[in-house]
Amino acid sequence: MISVLKQAIIIILIITLTACRIFSHPKAPLSSSEASNVNVQLGLAYLQKGDVQRAHQRLLLAEQQTPSSLQVQGGMGYFLESTGSMSSANAYYQRAIALNPKSGAAQNNYGTFLCRRGRYSEADQHFLLALQDPSYLNTAQVYENAGLCAMQIPDTRKAIGYFTQSITQDPNRAISWLELGRINYQERNYQQAQQYLDRYMQLVKEPTANALWLGAVLARALGNQAATGSYTLMLQTRFPNSDAYKALIKTPKIKSKQKSKQLYY
Repeated sequence: MISVLKQAIIIILIITLTACRIFSHPKAPLSSSEASNVNVQLGLAYLQKGDVQRAHQRLLLAEQQTPSSLQVQGGMGYFLESTGSMSSANAYYQRAIALNPKSGAAQNNYGTFLCRRGRYSEADQHFLLALQDPSYLNTAQVYENAGLCAMQIPDTRKAIGYFTQSITQDPNRAISWLELGRINYQERNYQQAQQYLDRYMQLVKEPTANALWLGAVLARALGNQAATGSYTLMLQTRFPNSDAYKALIKTPKIKSKQKSKQLYY
């Protein structure tokens, strides 16, 4: 769950920053705002690679160039969160919202932060505020984040509503398809769950451990021994030390209609 939401925040920031540079003349000197955006992008890229020092340097430089930038505040907030400075991270996320309370990106980013901190009700409020921004283009992502957060409560009905909205707005939201499949499996709607999983498999090149686990338990529930063996072998080969594989080998048969909060991403 944590990795999924962190990834979501990075994607939103990078898309925003890249757009700024694409529409600039390639040979024109960078303005302070453009230079700042580039430094935020580089900082996040360094952070993803594990180069914390360079990431921090780039983000600090970006902050010096445009201290009132939403992208800078969000990027610095994510950096501080990733390096364990939660109080400071919270301040940066809130500062981004203070700069523009109607910003869908700022509200969504803060919502994901709050969800990772276990503050689910507050997170949901910020996701709903993000959806009120008519200029925000990543609403499908917001619905997906809200669904993932609702699963941590857990509030399955609310999660279904959010995931359904996500795939309605963007049919390529693979995680939403997968989560709808997992929910339907838990509720023993095996045929419906299989349809959701099949759609997920069409969208991704490399299925996650969670998806392979779901494929295995669904195939087992539907009495498809060949598919059960195939999914189990893929899970064992690709993710031998994953929680998903450990869970699969510990539960050889479906015993009850359980609703687990655990996600195996």
